[in-house]
Amino acid sequence: MPHPSVQSRPSVEADTEHLDVLIVGAGLSGIGAACHLRRDHPNRSFAVLETREAIGGTWDLFRYPGVRSDSDMFCLGYSFAPWTETKSLADGTAIRDYVRRTAREFDIEDRVRYRHRVVQAEWSSADARWTVTAERGDTGERTSLTCSFLFVCSGYYRYDQGYTPDFEGVEDYAGRLVHPQHWPQDLDYDGKRVVIIGSGATAVTLVPAMADRAAKVTMLQRSPSYILSLPSRDPIAKGLFRLLPTHTAYAAARWKNVRVNLAVYQLSRKAPKLMRSLLQRGVRRRLPAGYDIGTHFSPRYNPWDQRMCLVPDGDLFQAISSGQAEVVTDRIDRFTRDGIRLESGTELPADVVVTATGLNLLLFGGMRLLVDGAEVQANETVAYKGMMLSGVPNFAFTLGYSNAPWTLKIDLIAQYVSRLLSHCDQHGYQVCTPLTPVSPEREPIVGLTSGYLQRNLSSFPAQGTGEPWRAHQHYLRDVQLMRDAPVEDAGMHFRRAHEPGADMLPAPRTITVRGRRVRYRETGQGSPILLLHGIGRSLEDWDEQHDLLAHRHRVISVDLAGFGGSERLPQPITLEALAGSAEDFLDALGIEEPVRVCGNSLGGAVAMQLAVQAPNRVHSLVLANSAGFGREVIAALRALTVRPLGRLLLRRPSRSAARRLERAVFHNPAFATPGRVERALELAARKDGAAVMIETAGSLGNLRGVRPQWRRRLLPAVADLRLPTLVVWGDRDAVLPATHLEAARGALPHARTHLFPATGHMPQIERAKEFAALALNFWA
Repeated sequence: MPHPSVQSRPSVEADTEHLDVLIVGAGLSGIGAACHLRRDHPNRSFAVLETREAIGGTWDLFRYPGVRSDSDMFCLGYSFAPWTETKSLADGTAIRDYVRRTAREFDIEDRVRYRHRVVQAEWSSADARWTVTAERGDTGERTSLTCSFLFVCSGYYRYDQGYTPDFEGVEDYAGRLVHPQHWPQDLDYDGKRVVIIGSGATAVTLVPAMADRAAKVTMLQRSPSYILSLPSRDPIAKGLFRLLPTHTAYAAARWKNVRVNLAVYQLSRKAPKLMRSLLQRGVRRRLPAGYDIGTHFSPRYNPWDQRMCLVPDGDLFQAISSGQAEVVTDRIDRFTRDGIRLESGTELPADVVVTATGLNLLLFGGMRLLVDGAEVQANETVAYKGMMLSGVPNFAFTLGYSNAPWTLKIDLIAQYVSRLLSHCDQHGYQVCTPLTPVSPEREPIVGLTSGYLQRNLSSFPAQGTGEPWRAHQHYLRDVQLMRDAPVEDAGMHFRRAHEPGADMLPAPRTITVRGRRVRYRETGQGSPILLLHGIGRSLEDWDEQHDLLAHRHRVISVDLAGFGGSERLPQPITLEALAGSAEDFLDALGIEEPVRVCGNSLGGAVAMQLAVQAPNRVHSLVLANSAGFGREVIAALRALTVRPLGRLLLRRPSRSAARRLERAVFHNPAFATPGRVERALELAARKDGAAVMIETAGSLGNLRGVRPQWRRRLLPAVADLRLPTLVVWGDRDAVLPATHLEAARGALPHARTHLFPATGHMPQIERAKEFAALALNFWA
């Protein structure tokens, strides 16, 4: 991925055009992304593919009367291109001109390839690049090109089709039926009766825009929406532009409006009754005395459960007050020849019916997405920072805020992608892939209850319950997460391409074992290896070994029951129970041949117990700094067995505590990366995580510095099996000191042993290549 581009591999056609970055979509999001790329990476090659014939996206497509933003332009505009028009709630033409002017100023226009609809994109780990197939709208032919990073900025709804419910009797209607998304330029509504079905942003825009020319405009709504009137011109922004330089004034106006937007949203969520009262008071003040606010402007939901509608200068209420427009709240029974009959029995005559009934959503413009030949099902992935998909390398998409101006988020996304590319350049990475969060809890990526979202959200990626897999819908928090936080964190895996063992690991999977969800990762083919992690850890402790062992073996790492993303056992946690769950997991995978079992720390004790409980299932043992041999442990781990103290330590783990723990695990502090620190925090904070760690430590008892009964039974039983066994240790282990290796030599005299110099508690990470070579030689 870093510039210059990675050289072609034999699997890629030699004459296929290759780009460093390919942007899909030339609307507000795509042009913004291209401008950021041009500013931050002027030497990178890139292009923008656009399905339609013009720049502008939504603002070029929608041409219905009065089309305008329902967000202020100081926030809907780009952070780097000041909005200098007088209106802050601008019309569609002004916004379209602004996007095109920005494209010209940043020399983007010649990078846009029109009438190119992307139908498929496939990632190749072998080549560390995407192959993108586009269909030409003018000729119908298909063309392919490759890119190192794919940035999809196509929005999230279908351009070719709006949403219209199945109205009974619509075929009997003799008038004109129109959807705002495809407004006919020849529509003449002068002096005609117009019914607009809907109560959202489009409907409240159309009503005042059509009222001046139509005989009567009726807004027919099944249920009301919250409506807030704002001045079309921001007086504070006007003063700032008079007093300050343009860029400074724009930045100040933007931050002011960000704060106001957040304040309105947070008040709506924290004090919905108060916000409802304030909104209805504003509506009542603008309508004639005695108007039925309760029926027509009192939604059944709380403010910001659905998107709030903004109207400039109260134009909707002016149209209603003048008698040019009316609001009817009822349900449609059926269309008739001359209009619409309602369930109340009333018939609304209509020469023109406008179905402002919403959008159909279409993720990634409908393109088919594949990774190494396997199709990506977006709804099975988790969104990383609301902009990337777990398990999908070198790929980002734009999804703006649902409770604030769209561009605030897409600006942050574009800035983050620039940071990500720079980070890869600096460190020589070619591949960056978001990981799946350990915690199995999932939530919808958008929290609103709007119908157009609820109809389609099942096809969208989910979000996790904690950072960086949670979309905050909060600009100031996202500034910290996406602009200020380190690029390397618990959610992102970086890799160099085209070196031995450097193919990207597949995302972890889940399987149901005896009614419990078990999380695991599997790579390679051949005789199976089972990798088991330590207490409070997860299968990610074995990522390096997947790379190094999978070219000879079928490598499987698993989250032990109750740890990582695996559900806990229904019975008390004991070594026997953990080993039994591992055996059930092997059964669920259909593995019948004996397995090479490799365990670190607690995982080593589980490996030995599995061999004793099911000797025919275990081929051999590799024990890395394994629990079960010596008495000395660090005080912090011993404290976990004191239950009140353990709960206190783990209930709200701090980042500094997690950093200290990671530095205790590794002798070389370079391995205590920010990503591992964040992963440790996530593991500690997962549901029941602290309780499982405390229960495990307490039941095993070896953290108290005494020789528990399970060890007295287990070690002689393992020795009697005389299975091929390799015990390895780091000589600077600060968790289970290297004196444990001497104890292991005494307990298992048949075992081979190895001591890694200048190595801590996880030699499989600190000495990854040496560890793998030692294990492969042992198993040969």
